[in-house]
Amino acid sequence: MIDWGKPSECNAVFVESTNADELRAQRVWRFVIVLWFTWIFFAVFLTFRGYTDAARVCLVNSVLLFVINWTYRKDKDFRTVMNLNLAVSGFGLLGVSVSNPAMYGTMLFYPISILVASQLLGVRAAMSWFIVNVLGITAFFMFVYGVNQSIYTSKLDEFVLFIGVAACVYFCCQQGEEYYRKRTMSLIQLSEDLKAKSDTLQVLATTDALTGLTNRFQFQELLQNAVDDAMATSSQMALYLIDMDGFKEINDTMGHPVGDDALVEIAKRLTLEFGDRYGVARLGGDEFCIITPCIEGPKEADAIARHLCAVLTDRYVLGDVEFPLGASVGYALCPSDATNTKDLLAFADTAMFHAKENQMGFACYQREMTEKLIEYRAVQEKLSLALEHDEFFLVYQPQVNIQSGEVIGVEALLRWRSDGEIVPPTRFIHLLERSREILPVSNWIIRQSCRQLAEWNAQGYLVEVSVNVSVLQFNDPHFITCIKNSVNEFGIDPRQLDFEITEGLLIENVDEAVAKLHEIKALGSSISIDDFGTGYSSLSYLRLFPVDRLKIDRAFVKDIPTADDGVIASSIIVLAKSLGLKVLAEGAETQEQLDFLARHDCDEYQGYFFSRPIAPDEVSAFFTKASPQAVNHQRND
Repeated sequence: MIDWGKPSECNAVFVESTNADELRAQRVWRFVIVLWFTWIFFAVFLTFRGYTDAARVCLVNSVLLFVINWTYRKDKDFRTVMNLNLAVSGFGLLGVSVSNPAMYGTMLFYPISILVASQLLGVRAAMSWFIVNVLGITAFFMFVYGVNQSIYTSKLDEFVLFIGVAACVYFCCQQGEEYYRKRTMSLIQLSEDLKAKSDTLQVLATTDALTGLTNRFQFQELLQNAVDDAMATSSQMALYLIDMDGFKEINDTMGHPVGDDALVEIAKRLTLEFGDRYGVARLGGDEFCIITPCIEGPKEADAIARHLCAVLTDRYVLGDVEFPLGASVGYALCPSDATNTKDLLAFADTAMFHAKENQMGFACYQREMTEKLIEYRAVQEKLSLALEHDEFFLVYQPQVNIQSGEVIGVEALLRWRSDGEIVPPTRFIHLLERSREILPVSNWIIRQSCRQLAEWNAQGYLVEVSVNVSVLQFNDPHFITCIKNSVNEFGIDPRQLDFEITEGLLIENVDEAVAKLHEIKALGSSISIDDFGTGYSSLSYLRLFPVDRLKIDRAFVKDIPTADDGVIASSIIVLAKSLGLKVLAEGAETQEQLDFLARHDCDEYQGYFFSRPIAPDEVSAFFTKASPQAVNHQRND
């Protein structure tokens, strides 16, 4: 049952409805209108033909129909209205036939009420109107011709004809109703299935499958609407872009399932804090965004950005795994910074990149950021071609035995010569890691180090080369193969290679790290933990790892003895000795620092006090010629 409303409203409902009663009600409304116009037409037509009495009957019928339909226009019981319309029309046909016996043939139209009732009200209504037809036709013949003449005279055939027509119409309706019912139900079911599939496709098209947030496609539409509203109402809106710090390392070290769980947790936090007020979307990977309309100004925008960082920067506990994540947030304002979606998105991305590069947490877009970003992208583009153009080279910093003063090895350090200028490592190493170009470059470093070792061996120098290992390289399944291939290619002793691993890399997945380290040890190479003490507290794990040496980070050496009493450095030395490990101090630059390290039994050091990183030819001047017996021993091994 529904409120009919206006015909236009019925049309709208007719398109969308999947309810059989509603569909019938809509068809009744259309029939009522057509029926009313039909009686008006007959009234006019019969008037012009001179059938005045019959025309009056039609006119009275049209008025009655109008009054009934107007009275019941909002009645939800459409069956009552339908029956009243059929009843009035039936009496109208009787009236036309009685008023002019010559038009009694119009009674043949009376069985149409059966057809109409079946189509609009159902087969039960058709049965009711079949009975009404039989009674009505019988009453008509008795009233007009009398009982005897109607039943026992020549009028019998006409009477049978009228009843036969009514019976045939009912039989057809009864058969058609079953077909209509099945057809309607199948169409309704099909419509419901299509609507369900359409709803599913709509959800899939606009929702991120992993997190349930708005996806990039729908985000573009929401952003356009927000910008249009801001421009139309002269209000401020802000677009925030969020990039998770450390997420790539989680994927690389713990696997994508853990990364996916982390993304779901991030989405939950964003939805809980901002979902009721603002539009939250995932653009892809670990990038999220929030659209905040109608903000008061920069102060409120800053407060939202600060809150975003606080919500997302945390230690995440997912099942048996625990790890830290941070957030870099950049935002731009509309219309203050941009008046269209393209610029607003680009500026927010620029601000986010600025916040990430400078470890600021969050940043609002400033015009000068664009210039820095252009410069960064130019460097990134050149860097992607540097290996292909042979622009990388290695320098080596000597590692010295504190007691004997002998150079026992060197650390291989990467340098980049671009357009004739040496680019500092601080400007490009992190870019290599971000773009994953660090993988081929790291493999190139291992191969170049082995090649250089082969040259020094040929010159009679037996030294060790330390090579830094990135997170991506350590987790690369071809890492060990790269070492083996390089060693075999240049025919060096793998014992001359030392691999420097950061402590944070080791404890992300202890079992896998231990297995990989044992593979390195099986080759004969040594392992050092680089920058020890600056990362995770991995003291409890040290016994698990097949490590040969700890390297004290320069941060614990540089201020000895002026601003630091060397407690951390000396503690690391004591720890290493208790575990049977060697110790190398980085960044030694003064005699006082060297004396301190010697007093506390540090084994080795490297730093500007002895030498800066220099070219292979220069560093070989510090080497001591190996005895022929040592060289032969190495070759025999």
